[in-house]
Amino acid sequence: MSSTAPDPHRAVKTAKAGLWTVGARLGSKVLDFLALLLLARFLGPADFGLVAMAMTAVFIVEAILELPLGAALIRIETLTPRMFDTAFTLGALRGVIIASALGLAALPLAQFYNETKLVPLICALALAPILRGLMSPRMVIFAKKMDFRRDVILEISGKVLSLSAAVALALATGSYWAIVIGTVGGPLVMTLLSYILAPLRPRLTLKDWPVFADMIGWNMLSQIFSAINWQIDRILLPRFIDVSTFGRYATANDLSAIPYQAIAAPVLRPLLVAYTDARQDGSLTDTYLKSSHAIVWVMAPIFAFMGVMALPLIQLFLGTQWLEAAPMLSGLSWISLIALPVIPLAPLAMSLNRTRLVTLRTFIEFIVKLPFTLVGIFLFGIAGAIAARALASLAVLASSLAAVKTMTAISIRHQLIAVMRPLAGLCPAILFLFAVLPWVQNAPTPLLQLALLAFTGVLYLLITASFSYILWLVCGKPVGAEGFIAKTLRQRLPSPFNALF
Repeated sequence: MSSTAPDPHRAVKTAKAGLWTVGARLGSKVLDFLALLLLARFLGPADFGLVAMAMTAVFIVEAILELPLGAALIRIETLTPRMFDTAFTLGALRGVIIASALGLAALPLAQFYNETKLVPLICALALAPILRGLMSPRMVIFAKKMDFRRDVILEISGKVLSLSAAVALALATGSYWAIVIGTVGGPLVMTLLSYILAPLRPRLTLKDWPVFADMIGWNMLSQIFSAINWQIDRILLPRFIDVSTFGRYATANDLSAIPYQAIAAPVLRPLLVAYTDARQDGSLTDTYLKSSHAIVWVMAPIFAFMGVMALPLIQLFLGTQWLEAAPMLSGLSWISLIALPVIPLAPLAMSLNRTRLVTLRTFIEFIVKLPFTLVGIFLFGIAGAIAARALASLAVLASSLAAVKTMTAISIRHQLIAVMRPLAGLCPAILFLFAVLPWVQNAPTPLLQLALLAFTGVLYLLITASFSYILWLVCGKPVGAEGFIAKTLRQRLPSPFNALF
């Protein structure tokens, strides 16, 4: 397990870059959450269920045709205009294929679900992935420098304008088309702004196709399985449950995904850059273990809080017509904990040009999830779908640990040790949440419930931080997120408090 000493500046650069990307995505998801709260008050579960049925088809096609063009360019030391032109051309071809596929699938899907409104919905929502694929490829220049400030501008600008348009339409019409405007408006604004921040006059060419060929080939196969894994429950459930219940499930699923989308997904690009640099100086082992530990340390408390406090969260923010979504949100949040240790696998595989291992992991998830989801939904409905997801997550965890061992020689034991400390430090805080849950969910007024929930959240974080710090001290101050935070506090706090850290 020995390794070359890592670049002392890389952790700081990666952390700062991660903060920028997380800040952008977090701001974006706060606006998404605000949009959900507002739209949920004007629209009902049936409206959300209808749009979710249409979005399922869009998600699948977009995921299958997802092209890691930015990741491929990040690996290249010297970028040329022709590479950018090739990336743009691939994105444009992807848009044509997406439009054709969804246009042809709209009517059959409407007939499958016996819902004619799906045809115009699918065609309109298809614009979102098409626009995302047409963003300026030159934005990758800033990513290679770990400069993600422009991403903040793109994310926030797109969300603010789309939120404004969606809420205005919901107020004026009370129509589910407000959700569509919010979904498509963001990518439109972001794409237009990307050419202002990273100007490009693209020319259609595929001359530099070899730069992207290997990664796209394995990624395409992986994405086919991933798309089915991700959406299989949403494909099947509308055939067995009513549209309102499906709307509650889809909304709970979207809520449980917010922490990942806001925190984990944005750091994948900085991690790809960090792993690429670490591979060159021989410190990949240390870099991977630190990042895996940090992701669990930051995200596990969020999912655990949502798992315990699902009912008061739904009750307070969405209203009584959404209460049936609370057990769904709770189950999905607990399952999300299982996948946390292996989030860095994808950028690791890309940095080593071993994306075939990601494909293998996705295929293992597919062969586990598909049969259990089919049987689970047929016999138990939503409960069966959630149980199938839990089993598939365990399979993903096991296969991912094995894949990391294959790529880096980091033993499964060392991978688990890196994430067990933050999970162990979280246990007392979870017990505290269960103890105060009855008081929070039975608060007599919404204002008091909000105050209790906020106060509980603050105490929960303090308990989590305290026990994590104690465990860090007991374990001999190993390298990890706790040490980074302690060092930062020593530098920022007045000298009388430095002894505490």
